[in-house]
Amino acid sequence: MSYLLAILLINLFVLLLCSLLTIAGRLLQQSGRVLLKVNERESEVDCGQTLLASMAQQGTFLPAACGGKGTCGRCQVKIEMGGGHPTALERLQLTPAQIAALMRLACQVRVREDIRVMVAAELMTARAYRARLLRSEPAGPDIRLLSFALDADQRLEFLPGQYMQVVFNQPWERVLRAYSISSAPSLQNEFSLDVQRIDGGLVSTYLHELQPGSVIEVTGPFGEMTLQPQHNETTLVLVAGGVGLAPIRSMIAQLQQHGFKSPVLLFHGARSRENLYFESYFRDLARNFANFCYFPALSQPMLEDGWTGQKGMIHQILELQLQSMPISEPGAAAFICGPAPMMQAVTKVLVAKGLASDRIMTDPFDFNI
Repeated sequence: MSYLLAILLINLFVLLLCSLLTIAGRLLQQSGRVLLKVNERESEVDCGQTLLASMAQQGTFLPAACGGKGTCGRCQVKIEMGGGHPTALERLQLTPAQIAALMRLACQVRVREDIRVMVAAELMTARAYRARLLRSEPAGPDIRLLSFALDADQRLEFLPGQYMQVVFNQPWERVLRAYSISSAPSLQNEFSLDVQRIDGGLVSTYLHELQPGSVIEVTGPFGEMTLQPQHNETTLVLVAGGVGLAPIRSMIAQLQQHGFKSPVLLFHGARSRENLYFESYFRDLARNFANFCYFPALSQPMLEDGWTGQKGMIHQILELQLQSMPISEPGAAAFICGPAPMMQAVTKVLVAKGLASDRIMTDPFDFNI
């Protein structure tokens, strides 16, 4: 009995020590207000938080697909005054030339003094929105289609392929996760996200459990892998791995509104048939539009799938199909979304088939957890 009591007392002591250290850390954190100037916008913000959070507090929203962990490198800004020295993580993500040019990662900079920041004009257009969940529909064992409505006075203008960042506020930090918009841009008062639930994923689990009527905060739109007006008139190769289909769905919705004026080739790879969502929809689309071709493939089909289609990795299926479908014509372009290894393999195939590398646009979804 005394042995168990001793263990209990030790555990209580460790718990008390951890609590005291946490409280001490918060008490020792630098407090107060400092001046933040972003381009020509100037305001006071709380001291001690990250520059990414401070800019959001000011109303300037930056892309941070990795949730502010410093691994995606998308929140680059130029710091002309303040900000301290680059961290070890920043030196891994930024080149020596970028560091010499005063570029920093906003998620890694702590605001402890007055600071002056320059941000690219195209990143100043994002804003915050209140989004109310209308519907949450299953599209597979771990994928849900979430449809949101905006407040009556808000309109979302975006290009197919762009993404929104879902804000998940915890008591000690503001968590961001990026999810591609899967709906058509014409629905400016609504938008949809295709969300895959990841084991241990903080925000993906939260979104899967969200009930209709719930309100969340999102910021955006962000992203450079976008369908432009000139793409309506040229051959397009669209390649998606799993839920990487989300931005591709938005592109196809836009192209369908123009009647698929030029050939559009959709390649969608999934592990098994239950993950090959929207299969029936795209098969019907291919039957109704001569310029739309659909190539689904399963890498690990199950016996109960009854699958008689293409089997293998999607880059292998792409290489096979392009043997008889040249894509080296001027203006042809490709959009790829999925895990980074898949995108690299697909890019190699496309370049080998004659598609110029500057005509290949990619966007990973590895951070969407």
